[in-house]
Amino acid sequence: MTEHAPQVCPLTGAYLRPHFESLLARAVSDARMARMPLTVLWVDVDETQEGNDAHGREAMDTALSGVVDELAAELDGRGPIGRMEGDAFAASLYAVTPDMGARLAEGLRRRLAGRSFHSGSGGFHLTVSVGVAGLRTGEPYGNFMEAAETACVQAKQAGRDQVVVR
Repeated sequence: MTEHAPQVCPLTGAYLRPHFESLLARAVSDARMARMPLTVLWVDVDETQEGNDAHGREAMDTALSGVVDELAAELDGRGPIGRMEGDAFAASLYAVTPDMGARLAEGLRRRLAGRSFHSGSGGFHLTVSVGVAGLRTGEPYGNFMEAAETACVQAKQAGRDQVVVR
């Protein structure tokens, strides 16, 4: 019997990075063939280490799951969500322009601003920094993903809790 690697993060319900990247690679090919826009959001939860220290790992794990829930609600089925790193997630949005992706990212920021997560020490809020990148004509797949992550880093460098579009 062959073992299959898990495709979904048991904590958040997001696809694990290898599976998400395979879905994104297929979406890139499909978008190019159909001449449709494709946008990636790179969502990084701000100051998770500080959150772990203040609220505990279990509370932060629950909060990360809540971030994925809020992202899924904001995207309303527009594309898959992947867990890229411990506190970073990505969403592949087929037939969505970067401008629309930025509006969805702003919606996520607002959703999280209005949501309180709970720990033994009380309620807390999370913020996210989001990078948005649209697939450019002829752009290699790796550059596309990197552009979204780089835009997210720029959002963090600009003060966190922001959306940056490449």
